[in-house]
Amino acid sequence: MRWNQLEGFYHVARLGNYSRAAEAFPYPIGQPAVYQQVKNLQEDLGVRLVRQAGPRRTELTPEGRALYEFIAPFFEGLPRLAERLRGAAAAPLTIATDQFLAMEALPAALRRAQERQPEFRVRIEELPTEEIVGRVACGQADVGLLHSDGRPTRFAWHELGRIGVQLLVPVDHALARLGRLPTKAEVIRHPLIVYEANSPGRKLTERYFRNAESRLQIAAEVTFSFTMRALVAAGVAPAFVPRLLSGPGGEPAACQGASGVASFDVSSQLRGGALRYGLLHRPEMAESASLRLLLESFRAT
Repeated sequence: MRWNQLEGFYHVARLGNYSRAAEAFPYPIGQPAVYQQVKNLQEDLGVRLVRQAGPRRTELTPEGRALYEFIAPFFEGLPRLAERLRGAAAAPLTIATDQFLAMEALPAALRRAQERQPEFRVRIEELPTEEIVGRVACGQADVGLLHSDGRPTRFAWHELGRIGVQLLVPVDHALARLGRLPTKAEVIRHPLIVYEANSPGRKLTERYFRNAESRLQIAAEVTFSFTMRALVAAGVAPAFVPRLLSGPGGEPAACQGASGVASFDVSSQLRGGALRYGLLHRPEMAESASLRLLLESFRAT
């Protein structure tokens, strides 16, 4: 069986006439060619599917009826699917994500997606982590890029990599003067700049201090990483900041400190391991060409 044979048979079965079937094709084709498609299909299957019921009318045999009922939903659904795919490709893909992943994980994937498809467009909403899933669930966002401790339920989930943590310390701070990676006992003696509750950075900080004997001392609580880095560089206090530990290719990201800041990778000291991050979407979004392009671009970076 070939595609064009099934297509010709579908139109003949639906309309009961070879001439009308030829007119229903989405491309130019003559009545003799449609007749030949059906004839070839019958020969390939070894059964008769269509018979003449009058001078200009055909009818299906029982075998033809069985085949038509099997393929009809597919052909009938194709125009609707094509319309949805064209609409998805034309409209911007709305991505809900937190500020860290918007800065660290998203740019390379978007650049690769636009290299492959220049008309690819997105709308990025930077939100607190706890709001991302809600936006996707109610349809206000097409996809969420976020961290997760486990596989989210009711959604499709594509894991992309892991988030580790680095300790940033002012260069004139006592921890920096140690000249080595500070121990957990040494770090916890000092007040720290921390992220707001429920953010990836705050969860990583809490994992680092899990089961520690002393309580976390907070010098300042901030929302954005650039604010935190500026405070560390100004000498206010040390801070834990998230970093992409690995992506789809498994390669670790570079750990860099800014001017006036000492940087230590402490990902290996996290209790419970690094956070995982990925793309989350509603199951029906799996048909979106834009979503597939974004996912492929993440995996190729």
